[in-house]
Amino acid sequence: MFDRLGQFLFAPTNASIVSLYRIIFGLFMVYQMIYYYQLDYTYQFLTGPELLFPYQGLEFLSPLSESVMKLIHFGLLASSVLITVGFLYRYAMLFFCIGFTYFSFIDKTLYNNHLYLISLISFVLIFISADRKYSLKAYFSKQITTDLIPAWNQYILMFLIGLPYFFGGIAKLSPNWLNTDLVQIMVQESRTGGLTSIIPKDVLVWLIKYVGLVYDLLIVFLLLNKRTRSIGIVFILIFNFLNHSVLFGDIGLFPFLMICSTILFFDADKVGKFIDSIFTKKFHKKVVKRKEKRPKRPKMTKAERRIFQANQAKIRSEQQEESQPISISPWTGSRKAVVIGLSLFILFQITFPLRHFFITDNPEWTGRAVRFSWRMKMQTRELNTLEMTFSDRKTGEFGPVEVSSFLSTNQFIHLAEDPDNFIHLAKYLHKKIESSTGIIDPLIRADVQVSFNGLTNQPMFARDLDLVRVSEKEQFGESWISPLQWKKE
Repeated sequence: MFDRLGQFLFAPTNASIVSLYRIIFGLFMVYQMIYYYQLDYTYQFLTGPELLFPYQGLEFLSPLSESVMKLIHFGLLASSVLITVGFLYRYAMLFFCIGFTYFSFIDKTLYNNHLYLISLISFVLIFISADRKYSLKAYFSKQITTDLIPAWNQYILMFLIGLPYFFGGIAKLSPNWLNTDLVQIMVQESRTGGLTSIIPKDVLVWLIKYVGLVYDLLIVFLLLNKRTRSIGIVFILIFNFLNHSVLFGDIGLFPFLMICSTILFFDADKVGKFIDSIFTKKFHKKVVKRKEKRPKRPKMTKAERRIFQANQAKIRSEQQEESQPISISPWTGSRKAVVIGLSLFILFQITFPLRHFFITDNPEWTGRAVRFSWRMKMQTRELNTLEMTFSDRKTGEFGPVEVSSFLSTNQFIHLAEDPDNFIHLAKYLHKKIESSTGIIDPLIRADVQVSFNGLTNQPMFARDLDLVRVSEKEQFGESWISPLQWKKE
């Protein structure tokens, strides 16, 4: 069993696919960093907002000065270029992983499943020999003697690409997807005019709801099977095209990254030979050297030829002896460390997204265990009422709080997606009101009513709840959050 596992994980595999994926990933990240420059990301989302909404346990993450954040941003762009060309690859990958994750984890209103996947891919690529081919290192280095890498380098990337699909299907088994008007709202807010002229709207809603569910659960298995891989690719193209061009306008170029990522599911040796026939002949120094003309051998006498042939036969015999398999256990210390690391990483990735089964009965409504779980496009909230007030506990004198004046546009849009955001906002306002008005320990309340996935308008929590007095232990429970009412408008 362990020998088979070793053969499966460490079988020598052509490095072409993984190396080409490094280039694809690097190019997409170059675009992403340029896009961040166009948005002025460091100011608009990190240093500009008056307050940030930290993750529990990551409160220590805070933005540095704007000049330093812009310097890190430039470093991310530079490291993306280095990753693409394969120069100082591991250092560039390490910097990109840390910097990109830092930028994404400072404020939880910035959370996006796509960005989380990029962080995971960049983390895994640190440990993969993705610069073995099609890189400046491979072009100039004299140390690279083989184009082969352990098979697990490709398998772990396949695993990561499969995560959003499979767990996205698990999420769609919930009542939030099946028993609400979520999909109808998605269709109404999307660019489906061309489709609805061909397919009746109710039929289109049914197709998105149920075919989308089956697609997410099965697409990885279609790609893994050689017989069904071509069918899976067709579905990948259709699914990602619809997501990008019809259903959603806020997912950028991510669908194209997922389309390009399907190359990971192909046979590395076959695709590698094809890529090499195009790529290597032009760019790899070593192949060019192999193609250089050999010098002509000088003419030999019969005696010299016999001696030469005998020497050649001796060399071939020695090479055959050296090529015989040696019965040494493949489980070296380094391989054991790799297997342990892979096992822990995979175990975490397949269990952590399921933690909501032990925490809450509705992750989207309560905000519990909804992040890092691949629960994509599983909620929509129409914010119908948002009134926040502060009052003096002694005199009862009160006044309104203009919430939007303390938040960035992005924070205001995502504020109602998680009830915890109001606790964090209230505790920030508590200190600010104390210092500006002189009121000691002001009471802060909020009337927040939303229409969740098309259900009836309802409060997220009691309007007379003192948000400041919700303890940390209570905050991460659900007792203060109003139960979801499963009634439609």
